[in-house]
Amino acid sequence: MKKRIIISSLATVIFSLILVCLSFIELINMHEIERAKGILSVYNELFIKGVEENDLDFSKFRIDDNQVRFTIIDIQGNVLYDSENEGSISENHIDREEIQKAFINGEGSSVRYSETSTVNLVYYATKLNDNMVVRSSVPTSAIMIFLSGNFKYYIFIIIIVAILALGLSIKLTRIIIYPIKELEGATAKIVNGDLNNRAKVYNNDEIGSLAKSFNRMADELQIKINDSYDKQNKLEAILESMDSGVIAIDNYGKIMLINNYSKKLFGLKGEIIGEKIEDCIIDYDLLQFAKNIPEIDSKEIKLFHPVQRDLKVKKAPIINGNISTIGIVITLSDITDIKRLENMRSQFVANVSHELKTPLTSIKGFSETLKYVDDNETRKKFLDIINKEADRLSRLIHDILILSNIENMKVTKVEDFKPLEVLQDVVDVISAESTAKGIEITISDNYKGCLSGNRDKFYQLSMNLVDNAVKYSKENGKVKVDLFEKNNYFIMVVEDDGIGIPKDDLPRIFERFYRVDKSRSTKGTGLGLAIVKHIVKLFNGEVDVHSTLGEGTKFIVKIRI
Repeated sequence: MKKRIIISSLATVIFSLILVCLSFIELINMHEIERAKGILSVYNELFIKGVEENDLDFSKFRIDDNQVRFTIIDIQGNVLYDSENEGSISENHIDREEIQKAFINGEGSSVRYSETSTVNLVYYATKLNDNMVVRSSVPTSAIMIFLSGNFKYYIFIIIIVAILALGLSIKLTRIIIYPIKELEGATAKIVNGDLNNRAKVYNNDEIGSLAKSFNRMADELQIKINDSYDKQNKLEAILESMDSGVIAIDNYGKIMLINNYSKKLFGLKGEIIGEKIEDCIIDYDLLQFAKNIPEIDSKEIKLFHPVQRDLKVKKAPIINGNISTIGIVITLSDITDIKRLENMRSQFVANVSHELKTPLTSIKGFSETLKYVDDNETRKKFLDIINKEADRLSRLIHDILILSNIENMKVTKVEDFKPLEVLQDVVDVISAESTAKGIEITISDNYKGCLSGNRDKFYQLSMNLVDNAVKYSKENGKVKVDLFEKNNYFIMVVEDDGIGIPKDDLPRIFERFYRVDKSRSTKGTGLGLAIVKHIVKLFNGEVDVHSTLGEGTKFIVKIRI
């Protein structure tokens, strides 16, 4: 564009210069012709006077070193005398413009080509008398303004004017192009992401107005883009913080949006935006649910890959400006834990009902039988059974109430206590049972500090673990209890060499009423380890178990100090 402006400006200036020069030359030539006619008129008068006085000197009749030619013509157009032709001229001149005007008006003039002299001449005729006119002429070249000797000056002037015109064009080009270049640079920076860049306004002309309009447009664009980024960031933050999966697919089955929760749910990695959903997710139920848009909008499905889960899926159409549907959005909620809790709740109700029903049935049956028993020995036997079943029922209700209180965080008394003192009390209580089975209980105390919390709850925790170790140990076995500190944790390890726990049952042993097998089912309420787990949580700790079937079990309690 810069080159075009320079060439156009230079061509315009040169064309204007040529036009002005030609007009100037034409005007000067017209002026010089009129001046030459005036001189010729005077020369005609002098010529007539010289003829009358018989004193003619043609050498003094000159215009710019050019000899003036004189001709005398009669009323019939015959040439009577010509100063440049000694012989007579046979050509008739009655039709010449200047001759006709001279006979009519006394004088006349014209500029035309002379066939006799073969040049352009300026003619001026003056009436000598009624029968003759005298005519003087001079070549137009005699009155030319531009002489060959001055061409070098003319060329020099043209060059100077061309240089000035070129400089003016460059200056004009810079005035026009530089703001446009500035505007182009600002545009390129904005395109590359520099939204804070703005074009400089140099003048209040049209380009300046364009720059101002551009800056206003850039401001509005920045506001819109920032608003779009803000909305996008909020959307991404919301999607990533959701505990549900979100998948948006278009009408062609291609994924438009997916959050990390969905990727983890289906084991997806990498960028999958734009991929077809059936190429990324392998689940027939979900794919069929996505395809059957009008029929179903909510469904529960079971996912088998990569991990077995229960999902609740919902979908809704994506509307583009209330005009057309461009796809659907699917939300996925993991209800595996809810399903498991529902199953646990059902099992808990069933187990509680069963555990309560068994002693109550015994109590009711034997109490009704007592009405018809007269034998004191049989009566005493039945009363002992009723008493045992009542004790069993009392223990069950007691454990349920303890578990309920712990789950509801109903712990009020907090004190500092020595773990060793609590364990010694536990060992003293169960010493009769351990002695009867020949089981040796040893305590290794490498912890000299105190624990802060509810002492009674820690007693229940220790009692359940040590009592279980004694119950499920072999005859003449050993139970070890180790107390020590490691990495700012109080650690208690209760280990026995009993029957052990199968590997498949280990994840569920802390569930309420869960029993491993029949051999353990009659030795407790099934709530002991559930109570242990909840008490450890009250102490801001954790409990773990390691067991080998037939070799023994180790419970590890870690409490942050």
